Amino acid sequence: MMNKLILIICIFFATSILQGQYKISYQFGLGIGFTKPDNFNTSLSSLELSKVGSIWFPLHHDISINIYPSLRLGYKRLSTKLITYNKSSDNYILPIVFNGINIESFFTFRKRFEFNFGLSPMTGKASFVNKKLTVTDQKLGVEGKTTAEVKNSTLGLYSSIGLRMYLFSFLSIDGSVGYIYAKFDEKWQSKANENPISGSIDMTKPFFQISTVIGW
Repeated sequence: MMNKLILIICIFFATSILQGQYKISYQFGLGIGFTKPDNFNTSLSSLELSKVGSIWFPLHHDISINIYPSLRLGYKRLSTKLITYNKSSDNYILPIVFNGINIESFFTFRKRFEFNFGLSPMTGKASFVNKKLTVTDQKLGVEGKTTAEVKNSTLGLYSSIGLRMYLFSFLSIDGSVGYIYAKFDEKWQSKANENPISGSIDMTKPFFQISTVIGW
């Protein structure tokens, strides 16, 4: 899926360059979203693990290109792999990542301001993982490190409306409010095909983000 997204973006890059009407921009910032992990937390409680929170703070990455004067197409990523706010006991964490294509229309006013409207079909992945487990070899009494992980995936849709202010021709700040439509079901998977966790996580909630945009 990721290779297809990259291929599509490359095609539009090449097309726009040939037409001589391209503008590339990179957007980076922090978002805040909300989840409903009640069923998931019930499953954690049965394993004597503490509950995870209902707020997540993903880092936001977006690289896009103007394919028409008022239309952008790009790649969007929301990820909590670096900032994992949702933590349980015993070093278990819950990183959540969404990747997708971002389609955005916009119009400028007063030269320095821009309204934009975005729509992003996305794929989501969640991992409940512990990378600090210690195991002991019963025969030799030697301790070592191992990783425990269960995964889940989903399809989602993100829509947003934002306001951008240009500080310079190549630098701007952008704030937006939107909504994510996605849900991780109860089918968590592990390499050992043992799935003690069975709770769903509903991601269908409002989402806010603020970011810096560098563009040419």
